[in-house]
Amino acid sequence: MLAASGLLALLRGFADAGGFSFGWFAGYTDPLNSLRIFKSLGFALLLIPLLQQELARARVLADQRLATGVVLGLTVVALAVVWERAAFPGLFDFSEHYRTVALFWEMHVGGAAIDAYLALTSPFVVWALVAARRPLPWAGAAALALVVAYACSTTFSRGVYFAVAGSLVLLGLLLRAQRSGFELRVFLTSAWRRHGLGSWRGRAGLLLVLALAVEVLAVGGGSFMSQRLNSTDRDLTGRLAHWRHGVGLLEGPAQWWLGKGLGRLPANYAEHVPNGEFSGSIKWHEERGPGERPHDFVTISGPATRPDLGGLYALTQRVSAASSGPHWVRLNVRVTHEADLYLELCERHLLFDGRCQAAYIRVSPGATEWQALTLPLQGSTLTAKTRNASRLRLFSLSVGNAGGAVDVDNVHLIGSLGKELLENGSFTQGMAHWFPAAQAYFLPWHLDNLFLEVLVERGLAGLLILAALLVYAVGRLTTGRGRLLPLSPYLAASLCGALLLGAVSSLMDVPRVAFLFFLMAIYAIQATQDLE
Repeated sequence: MLAASGLLALLRGFADAGGFSFGWFAGYTDPLNSLRIFKSLGFALLLIPLLQQELARARVLADQRLATGVVLGLTVVALAVVWERAAFPGLFDFSEHYRTVALFWEMHVGGAAIDAYLALTSPFVVWALVAARRPLPWAGAAALALVVAYACSTTFSRGVYFAVAGSLVLLGLLLRAQRSGFELRVFLTSAWRRHGLGSWRGRAGLLLVLALAVEVLAVGGGSFMSQRLNSTDRDLTGRLAHWRHGVGLLEGPAQWWLGKGLGRLPANYAEHVPNGEFSGSIKWHEERGPGERPHDFVTISGPATRPDLGGLYALTQRVSAASSGPHWVRLNVRVTHEADLYLELCERHLLFDGRCQAAYIRVSPGATEWQALTLPLQGSTLTAKTRNASRLRLFSLSVGNAGGAVDVDNVHLIGSLGKELLENGSFTQGMAHWFPAAQAYFLPWHLDNLFLEVLVERGLAGLLILAALLVYAVGRLTTGRGRLLPLSPYLAASLCGALLLGAVSSLMDVPRVAFLFFLMAIYAIQATQDLE
């Protein structure tokens, strides 16, 4: 039923987008966005025969491999957070308005990719601590716990705090219940029993708890955290309005039961919700006249009607940090109406800028169709690295006026040594090396609620089927003989953590994280399949 509802939503997504069409550089309004969203469920379903084979061959080893894989993935994310914080705001600067994104490129239009991943995987840090039998592996797991707590804290996401804390509390209760044989009397009496600190594990565990408490207090003492918490009421009011607008997209019984189609939320929200438009768009074109060679270029557009969104959607490219400045930009432009073009070279990982060099020009239709421009970038000297880590750089082109659009070609960024710093500036390789990115405004791309997101794109039928799958999976992990499996508490806490986060964040629009979510649910069902 889950597969059928997913395939039907995929086909409805193609139909809503005007029919299937293929393009290597498709965007969020194109039919391929439906396929992008479907991938997570599709790949998870394809893995079922392999999961069955591994579980039949060695159930305990399969559990260990799954848990180890999750811990290794979480380690990569945690280390990426440490690098990002060291390179940009600083490891211990908790007042700067900087929210961690790690390596989740999907957040180029905002969203909750890192939030959902941390909510899904944090319970497995406890698995690593419990599974460690000797002091050295335990110390490694404890270090990971500290770094993961740091990563969760520096997202400055209230949803992450709520989801991770809730999943860990649930995990503690499930582990206690499992150890007490699920007998209420034993559970209640053992819950308050004092454990001696004579063993190395007891003493180390107490030190870890104290270290985690100090870490949370340190991050919480920053002014940015206080501002985030103080704005909760205002943000909730805006989010409720956002949810109403999203659900209001559903028209008629067919859409209420079957949804708008996978991946169609952004396009429909931007088109039909008042003031819900995109902050811009990027389109690659191949122009060919009679008997002429093809001419490749990109059209960069600003917001359709809202001037306050100008310059918040840009075409970007990662730039080598070899040159500190000055920099010049040469490019060809074409316009049919006057447009404001912004060019920036900034110290940026994905969403938040450090130092920048910039140029601005108002482009008007000229005597010739294409105009050649040379612009110096003005601003602060870019740093090669901070004291702790190298900073990445991002070159960007954006349009600042509502209704403005600029055709761009032959873009060159020249450093102080006269070296070309861009790849594919002529766009002959399509959008290779280039990437669109939004800043500050992400409203139309995400509904910020897992359940409403599924309702809008898959309908009531899809929502009920997904709910049934999750209830079935968590039920098998917490009742019957399945609750006795060593990995059951961790899987249950992981899925419940994702659901808690889903109350305030979208998950399905991030295929990598949604795949892990489906994989854990399906694994939970398969692992407990033959235990009754």
